[in-house]
Amino acid sequence: MLTSLTLQSSLRSVLIHIAAVLLLVLSFDFPSRKTPQQMPQMNIVEAVAVDSAQVEKELQRLQELDTAKAQEELAKQQKLEQQVRELEKKSTQAETKRKEEEKRLVDLEKKKLQEQKARETEQKKLADLKKQQEELERKRKQDEDQARKAEAEKQRKEEEEAARQIQLAEQQAEQQGQDQALLQGITANIYRSVVSNYNVSGLAPGLECVLIVRTVPGGEVVSVSISQSSGNEIFDRRAINAVQKASPLPLPEDPATFERLGLRQFRLPFRPQ
Repeated sequence: MLTSLTLQSSLRSVLIHIAAVLLLVLSFDFPSRKTPQQMPQMNIVEAVAVDSAQVEKELQRLQELDTAKAQEELAKQQKLEQQVRELEKKSTQAETKRKEEEKRLVDLEKKKLQEQKARETEQKKLADLKKQQEELERKRKQDEDQARKAEAEKQRKEEEEAARQIQLAEQQAEQQGQDQALLQGITANIYRSVVSNYNVSGLAPGLECVLIVRTVPGGEVVSVSISQSSGNEIFDRRAINAVQKASPLPLPEDPATFERLGLRQFRLPFRPQ
């Protein structure tokens, strides 16, 4: 715009100089070899006046033209500036929109990462829960197996114990039968030994008492007492003396048999007749 105004000013200056030169030329009195025919003075003045008016008019037209062009250029410049501002505005809006879109994409990516992390966390929780369930199931089956084995072992032991008790009872019954027969034989031997040491003279027949005899392994008599009296003091005292005289009594030499048969202390019914 400034360049155009400068050109217009230069053009105006040139036209003014041309008009001035024309005025000088027209007013200069050239010497002539021939005497020219003199023109009327009024026509020259009028011509110069006309030319000056035309020049001024032309200058005004050019000035108006320059002004119009300047206004047109100014309008174009303003339009260009408006377009530039609009473009800058659009560019700013586009940049803002781009930044917003970038921010939206960043937020979207961040959200996707958060969702992915949440899914991974949830999957890990599910995996851990599944692992815990599998561990609980394995432990439950293991406990059930152990319980079944323990129950089977308990039942086996109970059956073995029952069988052992039956066998022991059978053995005890058999042993008791044997011990009963053995005890009867031992009691008969003790009775014969005691009777052989008893003095029956001077006593009424049919007397009977029950003695409590305490012994030690080997048959040695520790003590003798009356558990049930015959009512006859002499009979009872002779019965005690007879047991003491029979010591050591014919008892088993095996301590275990001695204890099993209960011979450390036993009742001895005594009726010598």
